[in-house]
Amino acid sequence: MIKIHFITLSHLLFFMWATAVSAQSLDVLLKEAADNNLELKALENEYLAALEKAPQVSELPDPELGFGAFPFPVETRLGAQVTRISANQMFPWPGTLDSKKELELAEAKTLYERIGARSLNLFYEIKKPYFRLYEIQQSQSIIRRNITIMEALERLALAKVEGGKASAADVLRVQLKTEELKQELVILESAKTSPTATINQLINRPLATQINITDSLSFAVIPFNKNELMENIKTTHPMLRMFELQQELSEQAISLNELNGKPSFGVGLDYIMVNQRSDAEPSGNGRDILQLRASVKIPLYRNKYGAKEREEKLKIAALVNKKADVFSKYKTTIEKAFAENEIARLKMELYAKQIEITQAAINILQTSYSTQGRSFDELLQLEKELIDYGLKILKAVVQSHIAKAKVERYMTG
Repeated sequence: MIKIHFITLSHLLFFMWATAVSAQSLDVLLKEAADNNLELKALENEYLAALEKAPQVSELPDPELGFGAFPFPVETRLGAQVTRISANQMFPWPGTLDSKKELELAEAKTLYERIGARSLNLFYEIKKPYFRLYEIQQSQSIIRRNITIMEALERLALAKVEGGKASAADVLRVQLKTEELKQELVILESAKTSPTATINQLINRPLATQINITDSLSFAVIPFNKNELMENIKTTHPMLRMFELQQELSEQAISLNELNGKPSFGVGLDYIMVNQRSDAEPSGNGRDILQLRASVKIPLYRNKYGAKEREEKLKIAALVNKKADVFSKYKTTIEKAFAENEIARLKMELYAKQIEITQAAINILQTSYSTQGRSFDELLQLEKELIDYGLKILKAVVQSHIAKAKVERYMTG
């Protein structure tokens, strides 16, 4: 008698969690993404560019130099004025330059928080297709194992047909099932294209680069207290921090607006060259003129300063609402993720029990068919159900990791 080694739960888990050769772990892919993602690089350059604004606004206005000549010299008692050289320097209200510098640095900080928020989203965008690719590869392993079982079952059916204890239809039915499984392998192979291309695009490498997975995934438990997690996210998540920094930015803009509404001052001097008189010799004949000047720029028209203050206060109010809305969405997503993880756990426990029961029934039917040639349809049906349960356990494991990734999407450490 040909003995068939049917798949058991332990076999199933082994093939689900077997480690691939020449593969890449998720951690390696995430590090490559952090180093090579083009969007992150663009944000980093924007941040570095923003830092360069501070030196541009923290210096005094450029001094003004002037040169003048007198086509028709102005005669004075000491001689004719022929050339004028002037210089002028404006000074803003004390503290204005420092305020401008701090404003630009604060704006750069908001860009830095954007980098952190994008990194968290990027890691999640890689994890989702990675787990999908893992599910596909492990599904193929389960199906290949079952193809081997079907081929053994086909040999058993042939033996029973030759012994006159079974119909040739049994052989055809198992062959149909085997072909169906082989076709499913081909379909799954094609299904790898989408997650593979997504990961490679995010890592900035050729889209067709092969990804063989090395991780062995067991069920993912979310090891966080929900309330503590939400408090941590509220204070540390980069996007929420960015909203806070933007509020501070508007407050600093209001302070700068007040300083811009103050007078600014200027000092200067004029140097006038005077030619000596030839028709007389007065005391100080031809002495050049040096004139010192001071000026005040008075901002008389105040409407623009009032409008700027109202603008920034409205921005602060909008940012408060934005932060509250985004935090509410985060809370909702995390609540759903915890629920999805729990559902996946319950499903995995259910399918594990069903596999054990189904395996016991298969063992009974195998004996019946081996000795009497009966119950082949039931045997084949149970084999199909066993495959389905194995794939469902795999899906539950993957779902648990996706749920955990949704939570980690909002965690900074």
